[in-house]
Amino acid sequence: FVKLVEKTFTIPFALQLLILVTSLSCTLLQITQQEAGGLETSRYIFYVMGQLFHLFCLSFEGQKLINHSLEMCDKIYDSSWYEASIKSQKLLILTMLRSFRPTFLSAGEIYVFSLESFTT
Repeated sequence: FVKLVEKTFTIPFALQLLILVTSLSCTLLQITQQEAGGLETSRYIFYVMGQLFHLFCLSFEGQKLINHSLEMCDKIYDSSWYEASIKSQKLLILTMLRSFRPTFLSAGEIYVFSLESFTT
């Protein structure tokens, strides 16, 4: 399911990130060229804060997906898996093995939406 979501949204996320980074760069350039303390400068600063908040929201949701995918193994282990049929137990083992690799959303497979990526 996540591969389908990744395939569907990787290009729109990449375009959104490209536009966000470009507008953020232009806004920061405008701030450096303004006179200190002007009303226009404070307007640009609020705009930068809004852009960063937008990127934070995307990164936060991506981090939640990563966290939930990594918790999957623990959730399966803590369940009553031993009461399931042998066939179901084997499927749960495969699911646990797959859950060791985190699931994530990316922008064009260049930028992974996570809090770690947001802070760097």
